[in-house]
Amino acid sequence: MAEMRSERRDFMLRVAALAGVAPAAQAWLAGRVEALPPGEATDLGVLAASIALEHHAIALYEHGLQRKLFPPGLRDYALEFRGDHLGHRDTQLQIALERGGAAPEPLHDYGFSRDVASSDDLLAQALLVEEAAQRAYLKVISQIRTRDYLLSAAFVMVDEVRHMTVWRRVLGYRLY
Repeated sequence: MAEMRSERRDFMLRVAALAGVAPAAQAWLAGRVEALPPGEATDLGVLAASIALEHHAIALYEHGLQRKLFPPGLRDYALEFRGDHLGHRDTQLQIALERGGAAPEPLHDYGFSRDVASSDDLLAQALLVEEAAQRAYLKVISQIRTRDYLLSAAFVMVDEVRHMTVWRRVLGYRLY
């Protein structure tokens, strides 16, 4: 279990670094600092990390749907969850833009062609993405200072837990 937590943390940190998330936010996500300084810069850094995670999730679901890697009974979940992630990304992009911030662009290649070749690989990656996102939102929610972003992050976290629960059940893992 500790290995799985480490894998999720490492994944979250890689995505944040690739997306150009500020070093202070990366240090906080890694647990090297207790809190980020309150303010607009912190909210924008957290938004950038969140948007990067959403880009990654969207790309993973797109990869699986285009290659028909989701088993037939799970395709509807994949379509729904991709739609949720598109909505999360768009909402957070709008919040960042309203504040004069810039958001990271999606990467051109997430390595899925190399790492996600089967339904089993895809479901394991989907769970990893959802668990990393749920943990990231749980961690960052205490750092958010503005009401509109706090409300948005709370709604997103509910979706991430729902997605994680579906994939854990599909894979036969304990839910809690």
